Amino acid sequence: MLLDDYAAVLTATIERIRSTQRDKILLAAGFVKNVIQNDGLIYVFGCGHSHMLAEETFYRAGGLACVAPVFNEPLMLHQSASESSRLEKKDGYYRNISQAENLTGKDMLICVSSSGINAVPVEFASAVRERGIPVVGIASDHYLSQAPHNAVGKHLQDVCDVCIDNAVPHGDACLQPEGLPVKMTPVSTVASTYIINSILAEGTEFALKEGLNVPVYLSGNIPGGAEYNQSLIERYQKRIHCL
Repeated sequence: MLLDDYAAVLTATIERIRSTQRDKILLAAGFVKNVIQNDGLIYVFGCGHSHMLAEETFYRAGGLACVAPVFNEPLMLHQSASESSRLEKKDGYYRNISQAENLTGKDMLICVSSSGINAVPVEFASAVRERGIPVVGIASDHYLSQAPHNAVGKHLQDVCDVCIDNAVPHGDACLQPEGLPVKMTPVSTVASTYIINSILAEGTEFALKEGLNVPVYLSGNIPGGAEYNQSLIERYQKRIHCL
């Protein structure tokens, strides 16, 4: 059945990431530890469905409070999904990302783009890295054979300090139901979520081993959770504009 086939694909993909990308994940986790140590922020950015990784890691139970999502609404899906696809390929549009100017040497950027070929993620990641700020990419190496859709002629893998392969198949979809002429059922969200949460978890462990205080939210739906979280909100609200 397709539900079994999908589970098999996801399980195999996560295992491939775990076994082949662990050194890169640990390198990225070192950047996270440095952010925690320096009281910085972990900025997370993606276009289209990749923006969900910023939401995945922001202001949630069990999540680091020092995560700052980078939201540019025209690049998301709720205003116009088709327009967001056009804009992410537009050279120079990354300058419209207002949070770009807020990043400092205490911070880091995690940039998510499974294809790694479009202008906005590549140019944004490149601009941030040129300022000496660590940049971690999440992209699929299956797209390295495809020509980049940007003026600089680079893939996301070319402009990051470390870029982790999410092992997503070319085209993302992985199932071929009988009678359907195209594939369906994406892999990228699950695979990239595994990667980014692994980075944050390992970075937290590095920080704890050095005796650092790690800011992690509790669920607001358990007794005392909302009260516990209030001090974290007050700590970061002036620096994370949508908190």
